[in-house]
Amino acid sequence: MVVSLDMLCFGGLVTSRFSATDLELALARLEALRELRRARRQVRLFAFSNIMRLGTMVDSPSALQTHLALLGYSQLVDRVERLGDHGARPDLESAIAALDPEVLSTYLAVRRRNHAVNREAIKLVADGVVDYLVLCQEDAPPLGLHVPEQLALRAQIEEFRVGERVAIHPGADEVGLVLLARHHLEEAGSPVRVAVEYADQDGSLLLPRYENQPLRETVESQVRAAGALPAAPAQADAVLFVHTPIGVQIESADAPPVGESPRLAAQAEDLVAQTRQASAAGRLVGLADVAYANGADPELIAALARRGGAAHLTAYAGWNTASNTIGTVITQLCLAAAPAIGQAEQPQSSRPFLACRLLDDYGYQSRVRKQALRRAAETKANPYALGEQWPDFEASVRGELQPLAHRLYSDLLGAEGGGLAEAVRVSLPWRRLFEVEVDILSPGSKNRW
Repeated sequence: MVVSLDMLCFGGLVTSRFSATDLELALARLEALRELRRARRQVRLFAFSNIMRLGTMVDSPSALQTHLALLGYSQLVDRVERLGDHGARPDLESAIAALDPEVLSTYLAVRRRNHAVNREAIKLVADGVVDYLVLCQEDAPPLGLHVPEQLALRAQIEEFRVGERVAIHPGADEVGLVLLARHHLEEAGSPVRVAVEYADQDGSLLLPRYENQPLRETVESQVRAAGALPAAPAQADAVLFVHTPIGVQIESADAPPVGESPRLAAQAEDLVAQTRQASAAGRLVGLADVAYANGADPELIAALARRGGAAHLTAYAGWNTASNTIGTVITQLCLAAAPAIGQAEQPQSSRPFLACRLLDDYGYQSRVRKQALRRAAETKANPYALGEQWPDFEASVRGELQPLAHRLYSDLLGAEGGGLAEAVRVSLPWRRLFEVEVDILSPGSKNRW
């Protein structure tokens, strides 16, 4: 079993940011795992929980302002109280004065409650209830209230001597996938050996946007969480190539047009050449596109097209945060490699999932979403909650993405891609513009691939 503690205790990640559930009820719900362990001694039980981000839910422009105010307050508190930067105290006092006292009080109470649940989750590992736990730090910079929370959790992990069975690293949306990979590798009976190659070593030391540790540390922690083993390229079953940022990581929406970033284009060209060499040498190849946040690098997609496409790739991702992308690629590599190691039957092709990522992460996030946001601004629609305008925006996004799928898959996946494009289904499941859902249906059926 792979269990989301946010879902079990609060009803989901979004609702974990609100105060509807008190600590007593949350802990009572967590006890279900102890009951499960007593009833099913043999079950393999992995769990994950989030260390709360610094802001709250954003579903309107006013909520965005509250989110940013809480984020700024949290960073100032950390500067003054943990780092002793008393020169920042006037700014902290101004931030407190600008916040609604009830909003601030509720925010701090929710943080304390969630932290208490995470501490109890570590106890579940120490007591043998949970076999492996990931505590993911959701969207957070290097400073903030999450830092002392992390320090306290790490101290508890050390005290209980469960460091091999608890991971703390940036992430959130990908962790269920990573733990699925871990289960699959344990079931196969032998780990996957994964080599990591960075496009630029300096880039591997950068702090990605929305994260509080260097990219390299997150990659290493994600590999371990998936149950894979680090390896040299010559001994690896799979190679993870990381398309690193150059300088400060920025949003994909702010990426210059293709041809206007020569240094990044040269890096992309060289990296794609390396991926093809690794594939030719018999390695499974994954490509984590983290040059930008919240979308793919157009220069990398162009380099893939110039070099003959992405047919040699086993996995690709370039969505949301660096950790979201990295965990997704590692998972697909592990799922593809494990059957060969366990000498089990090869699974159904994962090409449709690769196709979905290319269309979602590049097609929507790096191209179509910009147009949708411009249209929202022109029509005064709320991009965080489209309301009655949702069907029109969904139809517009679908009308842009489906023709793009034909061109994209033809350029990157060849003849196979043309067939995939015919089965693309597109929707806006959260009725907002931040994400799209791309499905590819099995030929001749209504089932998702």
